[in-house]
Amino acid sequence: MQIWSRCCTSALAADSELVIIALVIHRIRTLLIWLVVADLVATLLFWGVTRLSDETGKLSGGRGIIFYTDNAADASARIDKGVALLKAEKLDRLLVVGGHRPQEGRLGSQEMALLAARRSGRAEKVSADVESRDTISGLENLANTTSTAESGKIVFISNCMHILRAKAVYASHPGNQAKAYGACPRGGFNPLDIWRRAHYEAGAWTLFLMPESWRDAIIDRLRGDEDA
Repeated sequence: MQIWSRCCTSALAADSELVIIALVIHRIRTLLIWLVVADLVATLLFWGVTRLSDETGKLSGGRGIIFYTDNAADASARIDKGVALLKAEKLDRLLVVGGHRPQEGRLGSQEMALLAARRSGRAEKVSADVESRDTISGLENLANTTSTAESGKIVFISNCMHILRAKAVYASHPGNQAKAYGACPRGGFNPLDIWRRAHYEAGAWTLFLMPESWRDAIIDRLRGDEDA
């Protein structure tokens, strides 16, 4: 009788443990589903709101700032956008920033500027900032140049999600800066690409909001140390 009682007790305990484990798994699964849904909704809202960054229809002169990217398709689209605006006389000049990779011995901005010069046929109106490594350093250099302040306005040329951050970075610099506009190339509607861009921007915003010493250390590891 005692053996039977012990067996029943053990079976009940085992069943209770299985019920608890199943309940925990169910709750974790439910939480993950809600997190995925929330992430997708936030991504969609972010993408939709940043579409307002495209001010192509308002442009009438100014200096176009094309941001370097490692993505060949995106780079080509940004160059084509800048060239089209330059040919339509909605921009006076083009400047490519970012892409300096000391560890690789590359000057990404120069590579894109050469392509822009060839496609536009107006090499005298295209230049590159060969010292900037990224959006932050590119806009810091831009904010410190007197020619930018004198030009009256500048136009950031990149994907719309990036332009929102670029404007925030540029506005963080003190002084009487040129008014900044945005012009976005026509982008695709690939959900995976939109998701990738949104999460890249989330990481980039986090980097921008970090203390400068932390940010510089991370950029040195990612892009290469300028002083190395």
